[in-house]
Amino acid sequence: MTVVAHVSDTHAGNAVQDPAARMASVMDHLLAMSPPPDLLVVTGDVADHGLPEEYAAARAWLDRWPGLVAVCPGNHDVREAFVEGLGIAARSVVDAAGFRFVMLDSLIDAVDGKRVDEGRLGDEQLGWLHEQLGASDAPALVCLHHPPTTIGLELMDPIRLVDGDALAAVLDHHPHVVATLVGHAHTMSVSTFGGRPLLIGGGVVSTVTADAEALDTLWYGAPPSLALHLIDDTESPARVTTHWRALPG
Repeated sequence: MTVVAHVSDTHAGNAVQDPAARMASVMDHLLAMSPPPDLLVVTGDVADHGLPEEYAAARAWLDRWPGLVAVCPGNHDVREAFVEGLGIAARSVVDAAGFRFVMLDSLIDAVDGKRVDEGRLGDEQLGWLHEQLGASDAPALVCLHHPPTTIGLELMDPIRLVDGDALAAVLDHHPHVVATLVGHAHTMSVSTFGGRPLLIGGGVVSTVTADAEALDTLWYGAPPSLALHLIDDTESPARVTTHWRALPG
């Protein structure tokens, strides 16, 4: 059994609610696990404004983790500052416990200094993904920030991945892809995409609530959350069981 810790949307430097204590709570929880997860995956929005000091805080937080780390950027990140501040490429492949984790960059650069909230992979990166998935028959998980399909949230659906259909077409060629991991939506949830699980990490800094709930749409009073994905590769295809955790902030 391979265990993946999945954290998303830390938003270091957030002006509404400093996430430092929440980030520490999440890391403390993971470090107390015995045995520890095989890999820590962070699906974007590491920083809130993409500032160097925000990435310095995020890197100090990540440096507490002694094991493997896989991180991709989100719409609040700034690509060059992300790479320089974290020392992590914007897209990468991380091999862990017999699995391949393909980390994608769905960030669209700001236009005239204004952040773009929807995501895009683009033809070149989709071709790169196809090559990476074709390079090994090892079971793979595809990770990015933006959900590639609608998830029933009025706030988030208009700013999803714009080329989700093209991503699904790539996955169709690779049956050894086990699941897709994303963030962005700030809600612990599960859907399907390309006939496989779509596992959406909750937000560390805040939660986006369902449209019908009598709560703030962006709920800063919700506890920080994380997911533990347990992957059983003794079955074919590999089976994923997810345990969600909401922690004291």
